[in-house]
Amino acid sequence: MQRQAVPRSVVFDYAVAACCFWIAAGFFVDAWAHGHVPIETFFTPYHATFYSGMAALVAVMATFAMRNHRAGYAWTDSLPRAYRLAAIGIPFFFVAGLGDMIWHLVLGVEEGVDALLSPTHQLIGLSIFFVSSGPIRSVLADRRSARNYARQFPLVIALATWLVLVHFGTAYAFDPAAGRSNAPPPIAPFAATYLTALGIGYYKVSVGVLIVIAQSTIMAGFALWLVSRARTGPGWITALFVLGNAPAAAAFTNHTWLLATTVLQSLVAGGLADLFVARWHPRPERAAAFTRFAVLVPAGYIGVYLLTTLATDGVWWDWNVALGAWIWSGVCGYALSLLVRARRTA
Repeated sequence: MQRQAVPRSVVFDYAVAACCFWIAAGFFVDAWAHGHVPIETFFTPYHATFYSGMAALVAVMATFAMRNHRAGYAWTDSLPRAYRLAAIGIPFFFVAGLGDMIWHLVLGVEEGVDALLSPTHQLIGLSIFFVSSGPIRSVLADRRSARNYARQFPLVIALATWLVLVHFGTAYAFDPAAGRSNAPPPIAPFAATYLTALGIGYYKVSVGVLIVIAQSTIMAGFALWLVSRARTGPGWITALFVLGNAPAAAAFTNHTWLLATTVLQSLVAGGLADLFVARWHPRPERAAAFTRFAVLVPAGYIGVYLLTTLATDGVWWDWNVALGAWIWSGVCGYALSLLVRARRTA
């Protein structure tokens, strides 16, 4: 039996990345169902959307491993070295899935934020983080020998899977709810409900700004990590943003402009980021370009959200809040750029 590691396969990277994205997007199909369809059992077609993705992933990895074993590789070396950590996620997923079934049968079906914080759901998501690390590590290990961007694109698909999973775990912090349809009840002075309405207003605007900060940090973090680790190709960041954001927005749309707004945010912010990369090549060692890039991405993303919301629904925040939140988005990106550069230069 050969003991050397199996060489990287671009087709295998694509297949694994696509299956991982299938699974992660399936989580939001199930999330949509929890908000729109009465669910009282574990066995639903919505669960099947991501469990079928895992079945496809197992088939892909098993076929690849068996083919290499027949070619003379030992079973322990039948997957590329970059996938050894990823392979741990498969049994982890099925153990978590079995636990989720038992959890549902014993304690019932979770709804709302309960479903996001369910321990078994978090374990299932963690297992996909493990598995989707395979294409990322594979591409990064071979990025100098790749002759074209298409060979490295599985990295973007796998990163989009991670972004989908982040949105799934923090779905309560996705939409800042700045539109007028989300405005709190009007405050009536001297009415019995005055203090309650005042408190709700403060709470909603504060949570909305915190969501802006969270989303800015997430989007800037993914973009900065990507340009710090790889020479990104044309459209990579746009594809990452659209693929990583659209499933969440589609699940939470509820007859609003949220899906269209999120796709537009992703296209504009991603397009600006890709143009910036093509022109100025931001890297941690190129401090000025890297810092400007770090500010541009979240400021563009949140700026499009505010402008689109203003045009489609109106913004109930006053100008101080709206402009202040937008400034905060750029500050978040700037702060992350300092952290990344500090780690590289320490």
